[in-house]
Amino acid sequence: MTTPTASTDHQDSRWPDELATYLGPGCFPASHDHLAATLIQRRAPSHLLWHLSLAPRTREFQSLEELVEQLGQLPQNAPARSLEPPT
Repeated sequence: MTTPTASTDHQDSRWPDELATYLGPGCFPASHDHLAATLIQRRAPSHLLWHLSLAPRTREFQSLEELVEQLGQLPQNAPARSLEPPT
């Protein structure tokens, strides 16, 4: 088992800045799906897609700041969404 290192902790705190390099002002306003498609198209690191996956799917975000603010309001240990279809 590995323990987080300082570099991992530092990277986790920089994700909003890294997200800004892939989602500029021209990307907004946008829905969750549009932002995810943009990140994929621009070959963003998977951890940015993970952060985005925690955002509400039905909301349209007007700016990067609004998106980051929404994600910052989530509990630190937000439960992961299941990828399994409901039974």
